[in-house]
Amino acid sequence: MLTKLNSFRKPSFKRKLFFYSLLISLLPVFIIGFLSSRMAAVMIRDEVNQNHQFILQEVQRQVEAFWEDLDTASIQLANNPVLEKAVYAKSGPSAKSFDTMLEMVDTIQMQRGISKIPYDVSVFFLPYGKIYNNKLGFINLADFPYRDLLDRLPPYFRSETIPPGTYPGQRELLYLRPVPIFSESRGNGILMMHVDKNVLSSFSENVPLSGGRLLYVFDGEDRVLISRNQNEIGSKMSLLSASLPLWRENGAADIDTQWNGVDYVVTLHQSEATHWTYVALTPKNELDRQSKRIITLTYGMMALLALFSILIARVGAYRFYVPVQKLLQRFVPVSGSTSEGNKLDEWGTLDTWVTGMLSHNESLERKLHEQTPYMKENFTLQLLRGEWSHREAEVRAEALNLTLLDSRFCVCLLDPDNNLQTIYSKKDRSLIVYALRKMAEEFFQDSFTCLSAVTLSGQVAIIVFLDKSDNALTSLHHTGECLLQAADQYFPVSISMACSSPVSLFTDISEAYLEAEEMLTYRLLIGCRKLLTPERIEPSLKQSGSDLSKLRKRILPMVMQGEADEAAALMQEWVAEVSRVASHPEAVHGFFAHFVGELQSHIQEWGLNPETIFGENPYKRVYAMTNVEEITRWLTDVIFVKVAENISQSPAKQPERIISDVLRHIHEHYDTDLSLQIMADRYQLSSSQLSRMFKEQTGLSFIDYLISYRMDKAKEWLAYTDMPIKDIARKLSYTSVQNFTRIFKQIVQIPPGEYRKLQHERASNRS
Repeated sequence: MLTKLNSFRKPSFKRKLFFYSLLISLLPVFIIGFLSSRMAAVMIRDEVNQNHQFILQEVQRQVEAFWEDLDTASIQLANNPVLEKAVYAKSGPSAKSFDTMLEMVDTIQMQRGISKIPYDVSVFFLPYGKIYNNKLGFINLADFPYRDLLDRLPPYFRSETIPPGTYPGQRELLYLRPVPIFSESRGNGILMMHVDKNVLSSFSENVPLSGGRLLYVFDGEDRVLISRNQNEIGSKMSLLSASLPLWRENGAADIDTQWNGVDYVVTLHQSEATHWTYVALTPKNELDRQSKRIITLTYGMMALLALFSILIARVGAYRFYVPVQKLLQRFVPVSGSTSEGNKLDEWGTLDTWVTGMLSHNESLERKLHEQTPYMKENFTLQLLRGEWSHREAEVRAEALNLTLLDSRFCVCLLDPDNNLQTIYSKKDRSLIVYALRKMAEEFFQDSFTCLSAVTLSGQVAIIVFLDKSDNALTSLHHTGECLLQAADQYFPVSISMACSSPVSLFTDISEAYLEAEEMLTYRLLIGCRKLLTPERIEPSLKQSGSDLSKLRKRILPMVMQGEADEAAALMQEWVAEVSRVASHPEAVHGFFAHFVGELQSHIQEWGLNPETIFGENPYKRVYAMTNVEEITRWLTDVIFVKVAENISQSPAKQPERIISDVLRHIHEHYDTDLSLQIMADRYQLSSSQLSRMFKEQTGLSFIDYLISYRMDKAKEWLAYTDMPIKDIARKLSYTSVQNFTRIFKQIVQIPPGEYRKLQHERASNRS
């Protein structure tokens, strides 16, 4: 019992949901039902009043038409010359004036015959004490039942109405006029018209009066002129006649009253023509009966709607509770409990979990915010390595909130001179590079959107987003000059900086990075603390640097393939070229230090530890050596041999690393003449061996992969640049535009020109 009581005191969410749904469903039903019943009563009352008004107006129209006909008939008779002649006959109603009297009788009969209403006529011959009545003929005034009314008549009158019941036994409405009608005194004669009260009662019988309704017409003295009950005609009905003056005074048109123990709704209408009062009464119990019928019907509808609402609330509460139940089952397999052991309600439990989830989300957002710089750095390194397609990089850049509208990209490399490696410890070198990176970010972010990262070789790489204005590149170079001046003041080592040419695609950033890295080698020829750009390097220096770069790019893969002897032989050529172009010993040491740095990067990419091969600080050792021969022997006889030994001992030696190197070579040299045989000779393999290894590792043949990669580059250039198709074909090492177009159509199914047009249309639709 106590458990049930507690369940009602602290209902579950499901029960609350049912109760609230039921309340929301039933409340409008009861409100609308209550208002409807009240409005029904008011509408019935208004309908009764309108019905009363209609009845009264109709009766008034009939009565006034009757009265107009009666008045017209009285005027026609009172002004008739024949009647006037008979009244003023010298001998009065006697045998001497027989013809005159006969003519009067005929005239009266003729007028009665053509009248719309039935009436009798009496003519008073006042000087002679005689009366003519169409029923009684000529009689003495003393024998006339209404002889006393002459005493009530004023000496001068135009018309006079005497309702039925004024005199004992009077069942007629009497209407009197003087003869002639415009005499200035009472004159010799009076015309009296008799209208039976049955005619008056017929007016109420001609209108629909159902359900105990009553209709009365009162004259100016509040006597009944018209009633369905003939016995009431001519009488003064106590309560009604007593209330009439008050009702008229208040201008009431719709009032309640009680008469003969019955409550009535009364509607009055006052005639301006006759000053008669028209009264219609309807019993209130009739209204109540109709109201009760409507209310009963309304309550029945309410009951049905209530049952339907209960059903809807039941089903709705269950359906609405299902998501809550699923959430509880999903997030709260075991119901939570308070410290006192009482179970939490569903909302309390969900609130606890949602609060926890929000707190957890806030924690994740903070961690995401903390990780965003690392994500940007990783994205930067991937762009520098060329690991993203243009579209993938666009999506990634948008996720990192980077502005991409009409952007070009430049890669800027900041590299401390190599004495940094010899003077400072690894920890101090990391701090200096970190400070240099932060300074570069501050300078560039004031004017550009940029990404920064530290490469494996210890260089600070900045990818700068440039718009397509003419002065954007000039502004970038000016910012770089300012950065170098500031770095010269705050850093204990000299800093050099290289800026690549602008590129239009994310996929070209890796090429821009290689270009900037290549330009850094020129600092050994033209000096440190300078901004290196393609425009500032003389053609002769470019040729020398290009020769050194080509030799270096041939040596490094040989070393990583374990070909120590071949790499040593090629190293002699590279050393001879360095000795030719280097203008001073510091430049020579710089070239060797740069070579060691690149070799370290390759060793790390192959998953080896550079310290096991070079020792703690290879740069310090390079600068400690006094001549080129000593540095060369150390590299060829010690380092190259150690690399070969470590590679041979690595469990993941051949297929994966060879194919990885082949892919990297394709990505870097797709614009040169590449073939399977050239690559096989590079690794001292047969073409069939390399083809099999390549297919096993990538799922594609060498030539299919090369064509696919070149076509991907072609699609990016077609979609995102205005480079002519012939330049694209030449850049991808195709001998003719026709050959390129044929292969592009085989791969993409449409020609290059149509592909470019389609991509531009899609870009326009997106914008």
